[in-house]
Amino acid sequence: MKLYKHTLLLFTLFIWSTSILYAAPTKIMLLGDSITYDSRYGDTRPTSTREAYRSHLWYMLQDAKYNADFVGSQKAGSTITPPFDIDNEGHPGWSSYQIAERVYGYMLNSQPDIVLLHIGTNDHSTSTRGVESILNEIDQYERDTNHKVTVLVALIIDREVHDPIIAAFNKKLSSLISFRRQTGDIVTLVDMYNKSALAPADYADNTHPNSTGYKKMANVWLDALLSPYKPFNTALGAFSYTLVGSEDIISIDINEAENTVEFETEIPNDGIRF
Repeated sequence: MKLYKHTLLLFTLFIWSTSILYAAPTKIMLLGDSITYDSRYGDTRPTSTREAYRSHLWYMLQDAKYNADFVGSQKAGSTITPPFDIDNEGHPGWSSYQIAERVYGYMLNSQPDIVLLHIGTNDHSTSTRGVESILNEIDQYERDTNHKVTVLVALIIDREVHDPIIAAFNKKLSSLISFRRQTGDIVTLVDMYNKSALAPADYADNTHPNSTGYKKMANVWLDALLSPYKPFNTALGAFSYTLVGSEDIISIDINEAENTVEFETEIPNDGIRF
């Protein structure tokens, strides 16, 4: 009997340890238009050479030891070296409204844990109703499947020649995301418009970045993905972790100028500490 118990204990420990070593990767859907897929005006390159920001982001995630699995119905970039995960949900020429019509099906098919959304360039409008519809469809998917999805919504990049329509669109998009966060939606705004800091030399045409520009976009996405896990050396950043464990923190926004910290969290079983 003692030998049986000992063997059972070892078996239990083995199962527990292997579940950690072989934890499932985080499924990330890169959702958008040609800027996600990698398509330019009059583009004749084969699909196998299209990479956009996706390859850069993949390499960066690998360097950061982030266990990621890109998911989606589209595949582009199979001949790029080093190889990267080519699955994506980038649809050249599509507006936010076209994405909204199909996003529920994309969610069902790929079951992502995180969505990186950069959409609206082809809307040619200041309205964000299409983006709102996308977020509503994702919320519906979450309710129907009981699968939580973290959505990172980017302020879309400007064109090489400044486009005031995009600036106005982003202003409304920022307000939309702020409102949804206040009403409990797990959605994070990513300032791709300003933080990518694309210069004229970073564009392949008036709308689409070149490799240098895409690498800048990848850096912004990487920062947004890793921000919940970064060790903050400031007192403001450390304060969040005195209230709740890092594994339960979804996102953190630190404003040094105003001396404030805002963070989203899932309430752990042992509650928040005060």
